[in-house]
Amino acid sequence: MVRLKELGHILVRVLDLERSKKFYSEVLGFHVLEEDPAHGGTFMALAGQSHCIDLFQVKDLDAAQRQTPGVRGLGHIAFRVASEDDLKDANATLKEHGVEITRTIDHVSQKRIYFNDPDGNTLEIYYELP
Repeated sequence: MVRLKELGHILVRVLDLERSKKFYSEVLGFHVLEEDPAHGGTFMALAGQSHCIDLFQVKDLDAAQRQTPGVRGLGHIAFRVASEDDLKDANATLKEHGVEITRTIDHVSQKRIYFNDPDGNTLEIYYELP
């Protein structure tokens, strides 16, 4: 049996690396830990964490334009917040940055908001009820 400890990181291939770095830092609060152009990556993290989002510039822009988000590949990335107030603050911050909220869900055990990054990847912020 494989005994995983935790999720390490997620690699997201993006159409415009600078645009995505700006979105993940200014809107979601990530900071750049390392940039490694030789290997193609910008490695970002939240405060107190090692890298958890790797942004890689798409090499073949023509092929990438033909991909349909939600059909294959990445489904979504979910970020957890510590309180319902944090979720409300996240919602307000997204709107302040002109990010469209595509869906909200109020489950029995979780409250969620969904939106897209600049490349159309679905992102989720959720609060898990105690």
